[in-house]
Amino acid sequence: MREVYRDRWLVVVDKPSGLPTQAGRDGRPGVFERLRAQEAYVGLHHRLDTPASGLVLLSLDRAANQNLSKAFKQHTIERTYTVWVLGRPGEGSWREDLDGKVAITHFETVTPGRISRLTVRLETGRTHQIRRHAQGAGHPVIGDRRHGGAAGTLHPRLALHAWRLRLKHPVTGDDLLVEAPIPSELDRL
Repeated sequence: MREVYRDRWLVVVDKPSGLPTQAGRDGRPGVFERLRAQEAYVGLHHRLDTPASGLVLLSLDRAANQNLSKAFKQHTIERTYTVWVLGRPGEGSWREDLDGKVAITHFETVTPGRISRLTVRLETGRTHQIRRHAQGAGHPVIGDRRHGGAAGTLHPRLALHAWRLRLKHPVTGDDLLVEAPIPSELDRL
């Protein structure tokens, strides 16, 4: 994992595919545990699926927590992903409740083809939201072994990367934009 932003209140890391955000049942340490071993305090505010790569935002000072929590609840933190899916979904929004809660995913096709590259922005944040919405729309994410069916076998890893976070800094109020480049193994898709 690589830090792409740090100040006294926040850290944003570029999580590689295969590293959990937080330790699971197997006890393997994730981003949260690795940072907690180095810092006096670490707050975890959102998660990224283990097979996905990209940006994860954590707090380093409790003073940031209330505003970060509020921003996630009010959906004012813009999270943008690059995703490769089977087929040509075009552009629009997927609005399908997940686990009894409203879930909204906005998408735009960047490169159409048998496998299309999408830019995706989450309005809400539900477990496996992008993966489940894409599958439900008939455009499963490439490399998704849980929800992708046959598309799960087309690439050795999940073709989903969280590449941009845009937010108001929870303490200073400044606009904050953090980006992480697309990993080479996905860019070749």
